[in-house]
Amino acid sequence: MRCNSRSENTVARQVYDVIVVGSGAAGGIAAYALATKGLNVLCLEAGRMIDPAKDFYTHKFPYEWPYRGRGKPGQYGHPPQGMEWKIKEWTDHLYTIPEEDPYRVAPGSKFTWTRLRAVGGRTLLWGRGCDRFGPLDFKAKSLQDGWGEDWPISYEDVAPYYDKVEDLIGVAGGAEDVPNTPGGKHLLPPFNARCGEMLVKKGAEKLGIKVLAKPLAVLSQPYDGRPACHYCGACNYGCDTRSRYSALEVVIPKLQGRPNFTLRTNAAVHTVLVDPATGKARGVSYIDTQNRTEYEASGKVVVLAASLVESVRILFNSRNRDFPQGLANSSGTLGRYLMEHVAFNDISGFFPQLAGRPSTNDDGPGESCLYIPRYNYGHKDTKKYLRGWRFDFYTGCGMGAGPGAGLPGFGSAYKKKIKELYPAGVSMGGYGEGLALSSNYVEIDPEGLTDRLGIPQVRFHTTAEYPHAFAILDEMYGRIEAILKAAGA
Repeated sequence: MRCNSRSENTVARQVYDVIVVGSGAAGGIAAYALATKGLNVLCLEAGRMIDPAKDFYTHKFPYEWPYRGRGKPGQYGHPPQGMEWKIKEWTDHLYTIPEEDPYRVAPGSKFTWTRLRAVGGRTLLWGRGCDRFGPLDFKAKSLQDGWGEDWPISYEDVAPYYDKVEDLIGVAGGAEDVPNTPGGKHLLPPFNARCGEMLVKKGAEKLGIKVLAKPLAVLSQPYDGRPACHYCGACNYGCDTRSRYSALEVVIPKLQGRPNFTLRTNAAVHTVLVDPATGKARGVSYIDTQNRTEYEASGKVVVLAASLVESVRILFNSRNRDFPQGLANSSGTLGRYLMEHVAFNDISGFFPQLAGRPSTNDDGPGESCLYIPRYNYGHKDTKKYLRGWRFDFYTGCGMGAGPGAGLPGFGSAYKKKIKELYPAGVSMGGYGEGLALSSNYVEIDPEGLTDRLGIPQVRFHTTAEYPHAFAILDEMYGRIEAILKAAGA
């Protein structure tokens, strides 16, 4: 299916004001902002159109699947660590399965590349957290610790656009400001916290740690023609009620039918075309993923929003006589300073005061309703680690047995114990800031690996297990243990 589809000959003949590559978090918003200002926009998406009624299994429980959602043993090959929760029976048709379209990781490196090729991109299944960067995040080198580089823009430059995005997508949360965590300006009421979340909040506040309502791109009340969340808790399956934001269900419908917007699906862009006379982009080359035919599209401006790694891959694969190292790579920096969070979510416990209570529907908006923003500004032990972290925590009854599933045991007494602990479980995780290192990078695979369309594929080089990561992990583990103990777990 193609929205506002036109023949390939028409696309080839026309010169668009802007070509946007990708329709997800960045591409969807870019296409909306440009097209609603009157520019003639072509949006090229490598994946297919999604029908939420058919492609999202929002209300199908794990026990209704033949293999409880995990898939037949060996069906998905061996998903890399970190992708096990993503590639399930209810999402395998959305994600790119690594063994079907592989990429390379250099010897001694570890990296998980998550790919979701479809209209809406990874906004179809994202975590929906919408806390803002603060002033110190944009100027961390000069205002925090001297590491890395400052952004060339400030929070004050970006704040009005945060306002616009919150107004467009619908964000529920609190407006309270804490140091370097600005409150939103166009927020819906926050979601009510669960019992266990309130216990974590009380424990953290005993230690002087602030706990806030988590800003979520999930509707706590009807908004802009979309219904409020009905607390099914299956956001990671895809939301078929449009109650949480995705580009597919919010911005694309606002663009459909506009004469100045064309969405071309199943169009895998691999090269940015350059005018040799000006050295500027003049369009793109793409492959129709259905018939393997190559086409060109012309535009005055090209916006690459194909996700981080895919956009870098396109720039590398756009090398030519004038740009032998790839586009935008005269410094040799393209693909370098690959960053991820230093993250985990595996500290679990139980609240004795909640054990044995009746089971209730605690699914809520599919995410925790509270969170702990970064609070350790100005810490002095910079020789151990830099920057800081945020904490998320999850409690209550939900699909699955919860933390109790990991306890040893067997038989009726074991089942009784699991049922008793089911409402009392709590788990916490942290997201520490990773550091920008030149040794973490992506390149075109030097051994000639290509994807299923014949486009040169990438290879990752990472050195994630460095002293900073270990030090900040140790600190986060210790802080979480202290918070849970203060909360009575």
